[in-house]
Amino acid sequence: MMKNKKQKDEAYNIRKIYEQMELELIASVKRNLSRHQEEEQKVGFKFEQWQSAKLRDLERFRKENRKIIDKYDTEIKNSIQIIILNTYKNAQDNVNRFIMKIKIFINKLINKTIDDVYIKFPGDLEPILKDIENFALDPLQETIERVLENARIWEEAPRPIDDVFFRSNDDKFKALMETVENDFKKANAAVLRRMDDVYRQTIFKTQVHYNTGTITLDKAIDMATKDFLEKGIDAITYSDGKKVNIASYVEMALRTTNHRAYLMGEGKRRQEIGIPFVVASAHATACELCVPWQGKILIDDVYSGGKKEDGPYPLLSEAMEKGFLHPNCRHNLSTYFPGITTLPKVPDEEKALENYKYEQQQRYIERQIRKYKRLAEGSIDENSQKKYQDKVKEYQKVMREHLKENPQLRRAYNREQTKGVPYDFSKYDELSGLITEDNITIEGISHHLKERVIEREISAKSIEDALKNPLNIGKIKYDKQNRPSIEYIGNNARVQINPETGNIITVWRTSSKLRNKYMGDKNGKD
Repeated sequence: MMKNKKQKDEAYNIRKIYEQMELELIASVKRNLSRHQEEEQKVGFKFEQWQSAKLRDLERFRKENRKIIDKYDTEIKNSIQIIILNTYKNAQDNVNRFIMKIKIFINKLINKTIDDVYIKFPGDLEPILKDIENFALDPLQETIERVLENARIWEEAPRPIDDVFFRSNDDKFKALMETVENDFKKANAAVLRRMDDVYRQTIFKTQVHYNTGTITLDKAIDMATKDFLEKGIDAITYSDGKKVNIASYVEMALRTTNHRAYLMGEGKRRQEIGIPFVVASAHATACELCVPWQGKILIDDVYSGGKKEDGPYPLLSEAMEKGFLHPNCRHNLSTYFPGITTLPKVPDEEKALENYKYEQQQRYIERQIRKYKRLAEGSIDENSQKKYQDKVKEYQKVMREHLKENPQLRRAYNREQTKGVPYDFSKYDELSGLITEDNITIEGISHHLKERVIEREISAKSIEDALKNPLNIGKIKYDKQNRPSIEYIGNNARVQINPETGNIITVWRTSSKLRNKYMGDKNGKD
């Protein structure tokens, strides 16, 4: 359903905001812990001095993190309010349009003059188009007359958001809004506390690893932060003790709240017109809690004020007690008009459960890809970075094979992204003065190009490696304005420079095909 996809997209947008905030905080850890390199060069290095300095820097670290979170706070709050208010309003309008469609349909059947309005049936419901002469009106007559009478009191024009919200006496909805806003405030506070814990633990874990005397400080820091980078900021603890990554939690929380707002909005309108019946959506992929309820007619006693005596159907509350409409649930409820709407086609239960199992395997692989990207982006030691980048490629291959074996699934690239830990621009400034393998001095890289390079997740080290230790140097080429360029192909980056000015023109990632080709040439292979 379109509304289901829209709700999912909106929740995912909030997730991406939190993921970016998470990555900036990871960058803050990396930045603060790696400042020892300059200190080493200036005054020599003793670990005890480094450890003491890092503990003294804790307050600076806190302020930096507070600034990062505050930067995102307004955007998060505004996004949540707009999303939920729009959902609540659209849900009510959806039922309005549904009943208007019913009016047109009944008008055609009984040749009765009704207001000339139009609406589309929600989702996969379709009207039962029967021959008018053979259509039995008597069983429907009472319901039709009651609904049409209630419908006449509606204002047919859509109401503005503020009117829907502020003139509504829906205490449940107001409570829902307050709850989600408070939850997000608590989540942000938990993030700050967790970052404090991570910083302190890292300093002391680093001591344990470094005191073995067999590894560098960079490696010791990476070992100390490994658990943190694997999980991200797991600042939320459930009642069963399970810790959850902040980005995953907020996506689940907003998707669930948005879902509830939609059900409340539709239920409010159904209650006004006296229709307590709903039908559960049906999906090709469903968990064991929801499979029994797919395509079932229910009496909505939770949102629409229905009662057991309204009909021979189960209560929605009973289904929810058994786990239906659980957090992160993709199922929706559509208004059911007895005798006029048909039920959706329900997929085979075993097949739906099997698809769900394979989909969960896909989610697991996505988490592994994100985990190793975080590890690569948050590590200081170059060997560690390379190791984790290889693990990313390994799981990307696993994903391709999994999707090939399960063509009913679709790859969700956005769920594999971390958008990269924000790079320190100063690292790119250090490329100025670098001398390439063929003795060209690099003058610099523009700020605009730095941003493009960051988007493409290419480090300053990869650019330096391509210029100083290229797999291949191309011939000079000229563009339409007669400006020259040379391309250097490195292990991880392709860099084009203007040999006359020494400016870097553009940078791309090196494809595996190019890398294999030129590594073969270097090794004397055809």
